[in-house]
Amino acid sequence: MIGRWLSDLVVGKDPRMKARLGLCLVSMVIYVCWIAVLFAYALPRQLISEATAHFMVTYISVALCVFYPLVRSGVTRTWSDPGLVSPQILWASGAMIIGYAVAPMVRSVAFQTLCLIQVFGFLSLRPKVAAWTGGLTTAMLVIAWIAMTVLGLSDADPRAEALKISASCFVLVLMTFQSRSFGLMRERAFHEKKSLAAAAEALRRITLHDGLTGLYNRAHMQERLEAEVQRALLNGHHFSVALIDLDHFKSINDTHGHPVGDEVLVNFALQGGEVLRETDVIGRWGGEEFLVLMPETEAAKQAQIAMTRLRDQLRSAQMSRSVADLRVRFSCGVATWSTQDTIEQVLERADQALYRAKANGRDRTELEPPLNPGTTFAGQPESAQCDR
Repeated sequence: MIGRWLSDLVVGKDPRMKARLGLCLVSMVIYVCWIAVLFAYALPRQLISEATAHFMVTYISVALCVFYPLVRSGVTRTWSDPGLVSPQILWASGAMIIGYAVAPMVRSVAFQTLCLIQVFGFLSLRPKVAAWTGGLTTAMLVIAWIAMTVLGLSDADPRAEALKISASCFVLVLMTFQSRSFGLMRERAFHEKKSLAAAAEALRRITLHDGLTGLYNRAHMQERLEAEVQRALLNGHHFSVALIDLDHFKSINDTHGHPVGDEVLVNFALQGGEVLRETDVIGRWGGEEFLVLMPETEAAKQAQIAMTRLRDQLRSAQMSRSVADLRVRFSCGVATWSTQDTIEQVLERADQALYRAKANGRDRTELEPPLNPGTTFAGQPESAQCDR
């Protein structure tokens, strides 16, 4: 428990933050080890001057006090390099190159360590940043050799050092290209993953939605009905379904053409989305038929109020841009699910109610079962019902 608390305190709970801070902690351990080597080994044996040792400690302390606190605070979260990988690589490379120039004890491991430092950028740097980081490291190494030669910072043979540095620069350039290649591979993988996600979303939408109206298709509405039955069994509420058929839709296609008919279907879907509750679900059941699922609607009369609002909305709605005066009416059958019902039974009752609405003159909503033989709920009486 304490270990987990300490882990959360040091590296946080966010997996991405942990990965970023991991590099910082590794760097801090290496820096602390170098400080220990300086004071416990190099200074007692006079392998390095006291002034140089103090400068190196100050240089290293800057890294210890800056990189980890910045990353851990979350300040860098929105930066292009949130883990400060490139600055850390350059700072560490600078420490090694300075040590190479002023401390003979560092030269035996300087070039190997420089290459190791570059490896830290392989898995995180973007291609352009990787190129800049490798290029600057190589340039710093060349500048260090020039300073050693011109300023006489070392008694080493300049030609021998030039050969070593040339070989090291060659390796650094190769590693820079490799780091850039890894960055390009990551970017390609990221874009491919993004494209696959978009394709999966498009496929999901095609699978669930009607291609013309954008409403849920019949197959998905069937799934929603099954899910609503399970939910209703758990919470004890009932739900209602409304089966809608656009009146005389065939004559619209015959008179104005199928493009106008498509416009009507699309606009009907839009009007339904505006009028119905957020919890209601409307889908295209087939052709000019639509199904509305109304959760927690205990009585068919309550569902009828929603159909009244939709009918009133359609009276003033423009259903086609090319046929300005085109108005659409619909017939509707409403049924309410009860615990002894199957989905097929409640849909069958809604279909029978729809058949009665058509038989009784269309442009009306029928409930199942009818209140009295021969009694219907046309558009006018519906408005007298209680608000839903």
